[in-house]
Amino acid sequence: MDAAVGAGHPPPLLLAQDGQAQYLEAGQGLLLGAGSSTVGSRPNAAQSLPPGSTLLLYTDGLIEIPGSDLDTGLTRLRHHALALAHEPLDTLCDQLLGRMPPGNTDDVALLALRMPS
Repeated sequence: MDAAVGAGHPPPLLLAQDGQAQYLEAGQGLLLGAGSSTVGSRPNAAQSLPPGSTLLLYTDGLIEIPGSDLDTGLTRLRHHALALAHEPLDTLCDQLLGRMPPGNTDDVALLALRMPS
């Protein structure tokens, strides 16, 4: 998977109605105000969100577990998110947070957006 996580900003996870999931890694870069000050050097990306799809935005606290690598956390998130993809958003978020292993001391934020069908 080799998903890059920059300063607590892991890639959004897109869950399609057909049971597919993909991390949206295009356009990721350094935080605003960090790194190069060259104008126009920030990457851009656009992604269409299909009808009925769900987009998950979250902080690294949701996937980082002490003693485990980030790819393992991203795989775990993808697995649980796919299992809950057809639930109402409040249920998806509550159960997703509840299924992630304990042990992380970092803060966790999770935002979910579902496109109309």
